Amino acid sequence: MSWLDRLGKRKEPERKGPEKKAGVVRTVPPICSKCEKLIESLNISIGDVLEEQGACVYSGSEGHLYEPLYEGSICLGCWMMLCDDCLEEIVDKSRCPKCGDVLRAITPSRLPKM
Repeated sequence: MSWLDRLGKRKEPERKGPEKKAGVVRTVPPICSKCEKLIESLNISIGDVLEEQGACVYSGSEGHLYEPLYEGSICLGCWMMLCDDCLEEIVDKSRCPKCGDVLRAITPSRLPKM
C-alpha cells in the first residue's frame, strides 16, 4: 500500500460541541507504547534550533517549525510511540519495530486526534 493510499484512508473525526467552535483540537497524550510512561515535552522546537544555527526563517514559511518537540519518536503508520530510553534499545532507530514505517520526532501536530 502506498503512502497516498494510506493518506486517503485517514479521516479526521468530526469535532462536536464547544471544541468545534473554539477551534481546539484535543490530541492523545504521548505515552510510550513499550514502558507506558508519559513522554515529556522539551522546551525547544525545530525552528529554535534552526535560528540558533544562524538560519533565517521567513514569515509565513514556519508551518509547524515552532511546535514543541517531545522526548520520543512516533510512527505515523501504526501510531506507536517510543520514549528516547526505549528507542535506544531497538536496533534500527529510524524504523518502527512494529510495522517497519519511518519513525519521526513527536510534535503536537503528529499526535493522533481524539
